[in-house]
Amino acid sequence: MRPSRKCPAKSRGVTMIELLVAVTIGLLITLVVAQLFLNSRQTFATTDDVSRMQENIRFTQQLLIRMVHLASYKSQPNSLTLTVFNPATNPAIAGTNGAGTAPDTLTIRYQGSGDGLGAADGTVVDCLGVALDSGVTAVNIFSIQQNPTTLRNGLFCSNGGNAQELVPDVENMRVLFGEDTDGDLSANYYVPLPSVVNPSNIVSVRIALLFQTPTAVSKTVADAQTYTLDPITPVTLPYADRRMRRLVTSTINVRNRTP
Repeated sequence: MRPSRKCPAKSRGVTMIELLVAVTIGLLITLVVAQLFLNSRQTFATTDDVSRMQENIRFTQQLLIRMVHLASYKSQPNSLTLTVFNPATNPAIAGTNGAGTAPDTLTIRYQGSGDGLGAADGTVVDCLGVALDSGVTAVNIFSIQQNPTTLRNGLFCSNGGNAQELVPDVENMRVLFGEDTDGDLSANYYVPLPSVVNPSNIVSVRIALLFQTPTAVSKTVADAQTYTLDPITPVTLPYADRRMRRLVTSTINVRNRTP
């Protein structure tokens, strides 16, 4: 009988236990890497959504500041403001008061600049970018409407035709009007439009806008968050859809009525 020969240690395979240990370690590493990838992806998506919301806030504030500053602008400086912008029929700044949690609207009027013969010089445009000639009155109506494609609210503007979306993901808007009652060109109080005594005395507006991220950014549905748009007519808006929101309030002077 030939004596048995043992295989050298270097040529031996792995045992079942060693294989199971290696597979387990490999799975653990894969799970850790996958979790890191998912967390990084979630962080990137959240950062991107918040950045978009911040950009919407900046653009909206710049747009509304420019529009409100133009309110009451006249092409003919010597003409009477109350004649060009009659408070009863053609107010320079007005709007509607939303019932309950419904958003308000804001209407801003001003005249254009040009030769008065139909050739606008392009220095004055309406909310949709249309240049206005001298003597032509712009009627800009800002409102919150639902985008039929995304089914999310946004800031819309109409210049007399169909409203177009200017800024997406603007959930709600509340407007208060600052009225000057003692002639010092500074608002004595801020009230909703129906409470304004004399529209000609409006010297500033306070606009509260509720912005939201385009998508849900949190992992769990937290308790409903509430937002109060203004202290005069407090309206509490509850949400529990995992979107981040930010309430931004701006007070803007009507430049053509204040120093």
